[in-house]
Amino acid sequence: MSNKKESIVEIIRSEIVDGLIGPGEKLPSIRKQSERFGCSLNTIIGVYQELEDQYLIYSRPKSGYFVVAKEALLPLLETKRIDFASAAPDSSSIPQAEFRQCMNKALELFEASIFTYADPQGLLSLRQELIKLFQKQQVFPSPEQVFIYSGAQQALHLLAGMPFPNGKSNILVEQPTYWGMLAALKTQNQTVIGIERTQEGMDWVALERHFQSNMIKFFYTIPRFHNPLGTSYTAKDKQRLAELAKAYDVYIVEDDYLADLETNSKADPIHAYHGASHVIYLRSFSKVLLPGLRIAAAVVPDSLIPLMQWHK
Repeated sequence: MSNKKESIVEIIRSEIVDGLIGPGEKLPSIRKQSERFGCSLNTIIGVYQELEDQYLIYSRPKSGYFVVAKEALLPLLETKRIDFASAAPDSSSIPQAEFRQCMNKALELFEASIFTYADPQGLLSLRQELIKLFQKQQVFPSPEQVFIYSGAQQALHLLAGMPFPNGKSNILVEQPTYWGMLAALKTQNQTVIGIERTQEGMDWVALERHFQSNMIKFFYTIPRFHNPLGTSYTAKDKQRLAELAKAYDVYIVEDDYLADLETNSKADPIHAYHGASHVIYLRSFSKVLLPGLRIAAAVVPDSLIPLMQWHK
């Protein structure tokens, strides 16, 4: 592409991106653009063809060129649009070359074992590295307590279907909550009880009543940056929840999937509040690593290790 043509493409493209030429609006004719930019008709024809190739404009026979509708433009325009719906990393921020180098090195280092059946709990060296990360969150597991999963969804599916040492069978979830957990429960026909969580927090009287009377196997909660509310428990709430779980022999599945967004160094998870015997601490790394790797990990209480090993 010549410098002249390239500069005209960028000018018109910027006009479309900045909204100076609106979606569905007709572009000036080739002759008018030729006069505007002081170039040949063929140059403008080439410019419009390039913009068509970028899916920014389209032609109507005998009518001219028009800007593509807004809905089709959104994924293509170089705007600062951030998609909060999927909670997925921005693909442009993923260092592909560096990850490729890491993967090649992994193949080299673990050539003898990487293509065989591995430890069901996950690679020991990875679990040992994760322990260092968990310790920064005031979670102090042994390697035996750490399990690696193919994404948090696999962990939730296994936890929903397996028996627990407390011998209870019902599952308590917040309303609203993460749709993936509800899907896992639905596919397994689990008995699910809901408890409302609002911007103001939890109904603690109702929660204790459920723990006491409704044979709750575990309570699934997102204490930090709740999905979809976005709220977080206070330190007092976390401590109270850990104490209630222990008192009523109810397990807590703590989904701390956005722990890496925390800016308050004193915001510890529920697991840190004397609840280690009844809290399953779950972390997903899809949001901060490569989503396609499907990596998640959980810290489980000693009482759950044999059961989790069997079901994993």
